[in-house]
Amino acid sequence: MKFGLHYQLPCAEFQSPVQRYRDTLEQAAHAEMLGFESVWPVEQHFDPQLSILPAPLLLLAALAQRSRKLRLGTAIVLLPLSHPLRVAEEIATLDVLSNGRVEFGVGRGSLPEHFKGFGVQQSESRERFLEALEVIRQAWTGEHVSYRGRFYQIENVAVVPQPVQKPYPPIRVAANSPETFELMGQLGLPIFVASQVNPLPRIGQYLAVYRAALAAAGYRDNEPEDVTVLMPTYVGETRAQVRNEMEPSLRRWLRVVTARYQNPHSGAPSMRERFERVRSMTYEQASEVMGVFDTPEASVERLSRLREEFKMGRLICWFNQGGLVPHLQVMRAMELFAAKVMPHLNSD
Repeated sequence: MKFGLHYQLPCAEFQSPVQRYRDTLEQAAHAEMLGFESVWPVEQHFDPQLSILPAPLLLLAALAQRSRKLRLGTAIVLLPLSHPLRVAEEIATLDVLSNGRVEFGVGRGSLPEHFKGFGVQQSESRERFLEALEVIRQAWTGEHVSYRGRFYQIENVAVVPQPVQKPYPPIRVAANSPETFELMGQLGLPIFVASQVNPLPRIGQYLAVYRAALAAAGYRDNEPEDVTVLMPTYVGETRAQVRNEMEPSLRRWLRVVTARYQNPHSGAPSMRERFERVRSMTYEQASEVMGVFDTPEASVERLSRLREEFKMGRLICWFNQGGLVPHLQVMRAMELFAAKVMPHLNSD
């Protein structure tokens, strides 16, 4: 199984954005030495309590110069918020800068503030997403791209540079709703699933929908290559140590997320339901249905079961979910995970 790191980069009032970015780059560069395969920042906007990372490609461009083998993934780029030709150019440029190490993760987005801020109707997100993805694929596979859609009209445009990877960097789509799981199966596209959005038992149900749609559409089920799971993760020598280091950060994340969704008019009903679920969540509940916060031995046992159940090929670890775990403690947790968890899940 492959292992990556996830970054959302929340920043509390007493934290320095400069230091948060410096710590992130140091952790990500160190991850390559530890044997992690990839890094996956997410695009977020307009709320430092959730994230100060609106431009993940800039972070990955900096990381490209600090690493040699690390795959540079986006988890995710919000396709409806940007013109697809700009996205195609920037992803291809990153692929050139990194000599072919980009993993192109995309999604529709779910936060109303993002769409309002950029003047995009959220009700159009699905159509915009599908049109943008088609434009980007064409831009990477032909000398010129022409496209006539509802939102994008393009006439004979050459996108340069072209990606190093052929036909283009691997594409992976965030799937949160059963409708998206089914649609991605119908399109034969690999997916991300995130346990902070859907609890682990529900992910198993939705993956069944995805694989049934793959089969119905005539696509081969590649199992591990098709499914990547993003999950809050933390390890320590004892459970008491894990709780002491992780719980304050987790509780901050729960407060920030539930405060954002207290407004009954904020977000789609499905998203409000998901985030309402975390309002009263305890540390024990979060450890059971959302993340793996445990000793190395217990983490190996739990992740082995999840790997078998989900047939996942990659785990993206989110070591600092609320952003409050000190940098050196994050580094130690990464080192312990790499030394005592990863070898057991890579041995068969």
